[in-house]
Amino acid sequence: MASFHYLALLLNSGVFLTLLLPTEAPAQTEYRVEIDPASVFSAVRPHKGQNARFVSLQFQLKRTGDQVSVTDVPRENIVVEEDGQPVANLQLFPPRSRKLTVVLALDISGSMARAGKIDEAKQAALAFLDRLDARADVGLILFDHLLRVVVAPARNPANLPAHKAGLKERIRKAQPQGGTAYLDATVQAVELLRGIEGQRVIVVLTDGVDMNSGQSLAQAIQAAALAELPVYTIGIGEPGRDESVYTVLVLDESGSMSGKADLRDSQTKMQALKRAASRFVELMRPNAKTTLLPFSTRPEVPGPFSDDRPALIRRINALQARGGTALYDATLDGLETLVANNLRGRRAVITLTDGIDESPGSRRATVNSLLARAREVGIPVFMLGLGNPREINEEVMQRIAKETGGEYYHAGNEQKLIELFEQLSIQLHDDGIDERSLRELAGQTGGKYAHVSKISELSVFYERLADELQNSYQVTFLSQRSSHDGTARGIEVKVLRQGRVVSTDGEAVDVARGVLVPRMSYTVYLVWLFLLVLLCGPAVLRRGSTSEKGV
Repeated sequence: MASFHYLALLLNSGVFLTLLLPTEAPAQTEYRVEIDPASVFSAVRPHKGQNARFVSLQFQLKRTGDQVSVTDVPRENIVVEEDGQPVANLQLFPPRSRKLTVVLALDISGSMARAGKIDEAKQAALAFLDRLDARADVGLILFDHLLRVVVAPARNPANLPAHKAGLKERIRKAQPQGGTAYLDATVQAVELLRGIEGQRVIVVLTDGVDMNSGQSLAQAIQAAALAELPVYTIGIGEPGRDESVYTVLVLDESGSMSGKADLRDSQTKMQALKRAASRFVELMRPNAKTTLLPFSTRPEVPGPFSDDRPALIRRINALQARGGTALYDATLDGLETLVANNLRGRRAVITLTDGIDESPGSRRATVNSLLARAREVGIPVFMLGLGNPREINEEVMQRIAKETGGEYYHAGNEQKLIELFEQLSIQLHDDGIDERSLRELAGQTGGKYAHVSKISELSVFYERLADELQNSYQVTFLSQRSSHDGTARGIEVKVLRQGRVVSTDGEAVDVARGVLVPRMSYTVYLVWLFLLVLLCGPAVLRRGSTSEKGV
């Protein structure tokens, strides 16, 4: 029993813990390794005739007590371990050792015109270009619902100064319009970077929901992941409300629509309306539906709410100018259509006319009864007047819009009408950032997502991103595991000098799809063991004493 007491005392005093720890004095810590958790990314690709899993990550080295990145540590002093074993087939790229090529995709949609976002985005993009090393190559995509500007990287170092100057000029001249197609922009960026050697990165900035891309989120992720291109996504402004949007397009097809809004127009008001209403439909977000309620002498019966854009556009193109203008009856029917369908989400009526309620005019509704019903059901009415202001009762249309929570717009020509329908579709459908998609696009490709709520901080963020891209070590290695088995994959980065570790931290754990969980170090494990011994030791001693007395 004496030996048992000795062991218990040894555990309780912490001597056992001391015996477990190395007796050799630790090397002086000089560096702190900071692994970017979001950068830990694994993907399967061909290797020696078979599919193999490769892991990539980024990290920075900083001297202890300092925040400045160190970029001159010899690569032979840096060791990467997976599951406690040094990694073979290691590709380690120190900062600035490989040429950096970036494709900058910048949102210039109509919603960027609000709150000065487009001006701040331009300044931030220019600051980003200035912050990059003179040797860094850059491509540019300016997008709304279309890819308005697509400029490939220069590829020739001799052309870089003139190339970057040209990009800056294009950025300065960009004007906000249209919808949003950042997924198409991402896929195009992948193509621009194809075949380029060195470090390659895609940076996508947007303030809204992708409403117009032909490419899906899954397709954009697959394209970037297969090309091993990290996508850094930046959402500016506030997150959007993930709710459905339902609208009724109350469109005037009276006989006067066969004329022109402006004598200089090339098209009639009806032709302009068809183009403008089609643009509204094209810019609808994925979870939005609308229906048409054409009217002349009397309102027509609206069809079911639909998100079938081609079918809606065919219906718009079938409109014909004829008859009078039952403006109030048609607008009231638009309200009742939304109410009758018991729809949940954002709802609105959009009414366009080129005249006043006449010939013979509305039979069921007046301005006052229309306003009373709109207030009762809480649905805003947006009024659009087309053509000569003297032929439109603007005072009444403004009152209807104001008292129902909508807005009134006037279009004096065909081009203005198209712009107003675009603006209205963006206002109703593109109401904030789709953070889920932006996070997934970044996380599934080894990039990072950043939310910049204060637009004034965008330039500072871009400058930090440029520094991060140019001051980070990049590591890629062939994993010792052929596939994800659901268990943690410990990854450690160490700095050695004469075989001894002179760095701290540098630990991360990679599991499926790049999700990270913290990893407990060996030292922390021993500390927990010591605490457990302190708690259990007295109880063990008491049990031993009781046993002896019983004997």
